[in-house]
Amino acid sequence: MVRTRLALAPGRLARAVGKSGALVGGGIVAWSLYEAAASLGRQGQIQTSAGNDSDPKYLYLPPGVADRFKLDPIDAAEELRSMLPKHVRKPWKLLRQANWGDRERHVVAVKELSRLQLSDGEAIQVAQSCQLRTAVGLARTKDAGGRLLFLPPPPLPTSVAAETTPRLFERLLSRLRRQDLHECIASVTDKALQSYVPGTDDDHIMDSDLDFEFQRDSHHLPVLPRQRYSEKSVIEFCLHALLSHSTIHSHCIEMIRHHCLPIFVKVISEHPNSPRIKSLIGKILANVAIHPETHKDIFTSGFVGILAQWKSDPNLLVTLPATKALCNMDQEFGDIYDPGVYLLLPQNRLVRHLNQLSDWGVDVVFIHGLLGGVFYTWRQLDEANERGWGTTELVSTPEYSYCWPRDWLAGVSDHVRVVGVDFDTYLSQWGNSCPSESFKTSLEDRSLDILEKLKRCGIGRRPVIFVSHSMGGLIVKKMLAHAHANPDEEERQLALNTRGVVFYSTPHSGSRVAKLNSYSKYLFFPSTEVQDLEADSPQLDRLHQSFTEVVKSRDTNIEVISFGETVPTPYMGIDFTFVPPESSDPGLGKYYKVAMNHMNICKPANESSVLFRKFYRLLWNTLDEVTPFE
Repeated sequence: MVRTRLALAPGRLARAVGKSGALVGGGIVAWSLYEAAASLGRQGQIQTSAGNDSDPKYLYLPPGVADRFKLDPIDAAEELRSMLPKHVRKPWKLLRQANWGDRERHVVAVKELSRLQLSDGEAIQVAQSCQLRTAVGLARTKDAGGRLLFLPPPPLPTSVAAETTPRLFERLLSRLRRQDLHECIASVTDKALQSYVPGTDDDHIMDSDLDFEFQRDSHHLPVLPRQRYSEKSVIEFCLHALLSHSTIHSHCIEMIRHHCLPIFVKVISEHPNSPRIKSLIGKILANVAIHPETHKDIFTSGFVGILAQWKSDPNLLVTLPATKALCNMDQEFGDIYDPGVYLLLPQNRLVRHLNQLSDWGVDVVFIHGLLGGVFYTWRQLDEANERGWGTTELVSTPEYSYCWPRDWLAGVSDHVRVVGVDFDTYLSQWGNSCPSESFKTSLEDRSLDILEKLKRCGIGRRPVIFVSHSMGGLIVKKMLAHAHANPDEEERQLALNTRGVVFYSTPHSGSRVAKLNSYSKYLFFPSTEVQDLEADSPQLDRLHQSFTEVVKSRDTNIEVISFGETVPTPYMGIDFTFVPPESSDPGLGKYYKVAMNHMNICKPANESSVLFRKFYRLLWNTLDEVTPFE
């Protein structure tokens, strides 16, 4: 019997077989016909010769295949590809490197794997064979394609599928409530259990009302019914409660043990078009994923594919938490993003390389201030407020950006990372239901808390620019002063690597908001921090002196750019100048007065605005300075 032997030269990809990469083109294929004493075995079997990776590989083809290849190479190539064993096909070679290779092999293999044009069947096979590190890497890669590359969620457990969603949340929160809790977490949990969950079920309401009323002497039924809530409202409030629990390590483990992941899958299937629900679940998963022991459960629950889909969602409410959750599952190759810290750019996988020539770049950190947040402060100017503050459709268009740092810096460089800080996360995640103002009550406590979180995601390892609005600028000053005064050289790197600070209407010498009555002050700042903002307060004077010393120190190189408001801000029926020019001018660097009010001064009208151009120039100057290449 005549059999054909094809020699596959190492390191060359086949053009004849296309994406499988089985045959080698360009004259490398050597056709060798010879007499064989042994039988091929069953029809269609292909045997490969042994040897190490540097030796040519030989494929012994069944009779007739060689002749068909000569007559019709395209059809024969498809037939050959279907016969080839998996370990010699390109997708499977890449998958093996991605699953088991060292750091650099994994990174390269994931990139190449994401670019392959796989059939549906091949994509499903790849998904079934992906290790966690590979699946997460693909989910964070731009060209990963559809959800077929990721395992779907398994069937729901019977205990989850058969129960109503409010009852599932009641059961989960009741287990978490048994532990000692911070009063804020306890308050929001109790409200969910005592007010929201009972308000969705007629039988439950009637039973609880009867139980309550028969404790009274009159035994009369209530005249007015208890407040009712829609199931969606109950789910959102229960998710807020779970978000507060997710800031505690032990509670994250308990949530996983008590089936929070299949409950979330059920919620998503019941409310597939709710950005708010997706955002809350994404935030919870991001916090849970901080702890590596939870990664396997998140992976096997099918959430890597769900998060990959959400990461591509144009809505900021959905994409930022999903991106963060995937980052926290990718700790082997990147950084950790704690509660209140979001990766704005790059939108895809940013690998922390082990050599400086690959890891060079600039980090830009945005810290909001008065009545702000990472999802709201950094919008493009909307003078008529046509889009409103309560919308959940935060989808940027060519005409308007809901996050100008993310949209306008996306094409600057692959070596720019943009991070957004949401320092009011402790308050906002409970929907203003927390009886105490914050976990961190003073400006110093809050600054040190944010400093530790930024260090955890690698801020300070390389050059950094801080961009701040209002009180966010005071937090930046406090962090830099603290870092610079630290005797530990590693701790000082944040100050030594800071190349610029941009202040949008920061009250360097205090704010008039501290003179308002107590009710009005609470609307603007947590009360303890308002005391720190008294005009001409000694604390602010000391802070500014410390910051000035940092900027003027011989071992730092910090450019300061400041903008001051000149237009009063309308609020609650009055026009109020929050930060007068004498307070917004730090007496350092360049200072610009702008005809904007306090809320809008951090919102450029377009990329030609002086509010953006001055920062943009600083960023490019810093990039030019730190590039290791000529």
